[in-house]
This record gives sequence, C-alpha cells and structure tokens, in this order.
Amino acid sequence: MLSLRPLAFCAALGACGVVFGGEMAAEQRPEAAASLEDVATVFIPEDIWQRQQATALEQQLREALTDNDSIFLADTGIGPLSKALLLVLNEEPVIPHARYRLRYAQANVTPELSSPLIVELVEISRFNLGPSRRAELIEIYGEKQVAPATAFGQAPDVAWRLVTRPIMGQVAGLTHAARRELSQLRADDCFGISCRDVESLNEVVRDWPEFEPVEPLFDQGPLELSVLQVGLEKLGLRDEQGHAGWRIPEWPESVAAGEPFIEVSIERGLGQDDALDLVIHHDQLMDDHTRALWERLIILGAGNTALMLSTSDQQPWPRQGQ
Repeated sequence: MLSLRPLAFCAALGACGVVFGGEMAAEQRPEAAASLEDVATVFIPEDIWQRQQATALEQQLREALTDNDSIFLADTGIGPLSKALLLVLNEEPVIPHARYRLRYAQANVTPELSSPLIVELVEISRFNLGPSRRAELIEIYGEKQVAPATAFGQAPDVAWRLVTRPIMGQVAGLTHAARRELSQLRADDCFGISCRDVESLNEVVRDWPEFEPVEPLFDQGPLELSVLQVGLEKLGLRDEQGHAGWRIPEWPESVAAGEPFIEVSIERGLGQDDALDLVIHHDQLMDDHTRALWERLIILGAGNTALMLSTSDQQPWPRQGQ
C-alpha cells in the first residue's frame, strides 16, 4: 500500500479539510496519494469547489508578468503563495477595502515505480470589507455624508485553492485550481479572529516590537504582491531580488500532510489612507527554541513617497510544566 509520509493519505488530508475550513466527506479521502489527481480530489472536492482550467490561468498570469527581455517564463521563480495572490488579483474585480488570508501546506505524492514528489497546497480567501466599512461610516456621519455602495466595492467573498509542484524550470507549476464563493454566514477566522472584522487584525494579533523603516524596493506589479515577496525574503522563504525565487520550506515533523503551517494576512484600505498591512506567521519550526516566526510590513503612501515599516517577532516553544 502506498503511503503519504508514513501517514495514510485518508487521515492526513482529512485533517486538511478541517484545518483549511473545507468540508471533507469520508468517501472523498483516498488511502494513498498515487497521483496529483488523488490530492486534488481531496483538497478541492468538486461538489464544493468549481474546478478551473489551470493551464489557462497560468498563461494569463504569465501575460500579466511578461518581461519581453527575458528568455525564461515570467513565473519561473514565483512560489505558490505569490502565485495564489497574483491569481486572485488577476481574476477577481478590484475592491478598495479587503483582507486576504493565505494558508500553505504540503503533501507527498508517491507514483508507482517513481520517486515521491512534494506537492504544495495553498488556499487564499479574499474578504470584501467595503460594505462593513460603509455601514460603520454611516453610523458615525449619516448616510447622506457617505459615498454610495459602489464606491466601497461590490464583490462577494471568495476563496481559491491551488495545487502546485516544481516542474519544467518553475518552482511552483500550477496543476489544479478551484474557486468558490463564501457565504457571509461562514465563521471564517484569521489568526483566531473573525476575518470579516472591519478593524485591523494584524495590529492586535501580536504585541509587536517597535517598527523600523526599510527601503521599499518593489518589483513592478501589484503592491500586494511586492510586499508579500519582501516579507517572504525577510523570513528566508524567498531569495533576494535577482535570484532564483521561492525556497520550499522544510516540512515540520509535527505537521500532518495537508495541515497548514504558514499563514499570511494582508489588509488594504482599512484606515484613513490606502495603507497596506501584511503579516506572515511561519509556525511549527524545526528548532529547539523557536516555535514560530512572525513578520509584519506596513506600506504608507504611494509611489516615490511611500514609506515602508517593518517589525519581526519570535514565538518560543512552551517550556515543560507551563
């Protein structure tokens, strides 16, 4: 019987359904992952998720990133987290007040007569906070003093799931993708707090150390993507600009297949200005002292006058007896 790490695939990715927040029926859990389709069947069950054309989506992303001076594919060094964010920015309508939640996990596929390969799983959810922000302003100033609903963005809450693997010179070739709209009745949480809270969650999730200014060196493209790339670099999950790109993180021994151990929160347009606030939480580290790393980046302003602030924190493993 083929296995996923030593765990049976049914148990391992069964956990994925719970942690990622998706429903997972017992009959949808294969006992072993012998193919990428086995993973996709569990991670994006077709009775819940609407499968998308992965090849077409990837081509559209390349067109959005195209560098005519390069002989390489435009997404060669873009990892699964960045690819998921770019996909949502590319496929969904622009809204001014949003929260993005990304969760990252890994699994193994063991094809018959072949070596095991690492598969990377990402779920990205986008929550439209515009209607809640407008309602808050109406309560303060009255409806006549607040812009119409269209100015705050009219789009549903959505989630996408991606299955990627290194292939043909790409660090995260897209093999499967799926989308679904999220009901407002779902109790989605971001770092244990409601994802639909109109106040900043990134501010309260930690008692952050003092911020330090950093030089905002951004690639061309969406600001959200540039800031995510910088945050990944600061955590050692991406090489510095001009190098290979995504570094596949070490799979923690304490984490089951399909169980997320990296979470990202991106908030945009929650304050007076069009500020962008990013937090990355890398949990379950293979380290004797440090359990998790936290990174936070804030962008204030735009263009040449933009100011970037950064802070980092470490979370130790609890001592015995605590």
